[in-house]
Amino acid sequence: MKIMGIDPGLSQTGIAILSEEKENTELSWEILKHKISEDRLHKYFKSLSKLLNTVKPDQIVIESIFRGPNTKTLIKLAELRGVYLLLSQMEGLPISEFTPREIKQSVTGSGASSKEQVRYMVKKILGINEEISLDVSDAFGAIICYLNKNNKYAGIN
Repeated sequence: MKIMGIDPGLSQTGIAILSEEKENTELSWEILKHKISEDRLHKYFKSLSKLLNTVKPDQIVIESIFRGPNTKTLIKLAELRGVYLLLSQMEGLPISEFTPREIKQSVTGSGASSKEQVRYMVKKILGINEEISLDVSDAFGAIICYLNKNNKYAGIN
């Protein structure tokens, strides 16, 4: 099974991939990043489309939107998430969404954890020795949350 976690962000989107086959687990990640422009949503669409065609995941897990102080930013983020959700549906992929609080709770045991605490625990849980960005660790956190909620947490690490 291949699970793709997506942490949508306007400046950059964190992508995490967990592939489990028999007793072997592979982890990979990527950052999608496009400058502010009129066609930025289209560029993100094309980037994720290419990645989906390469990776061929069985499941998409995405972080849902949370409240924030800047309404304009939330609207733009919602548009980006809409692009990712539509593309995933067009590819016929099942989608699971979790709030940042659910992800933090699942990964660290506290829904109020910092992004750095989530990254620390993600690296420990998955045995990642390299540095990863906060966006990538959030995407892996979404995958861990999905696995925990679906009692599929066997074989990792």
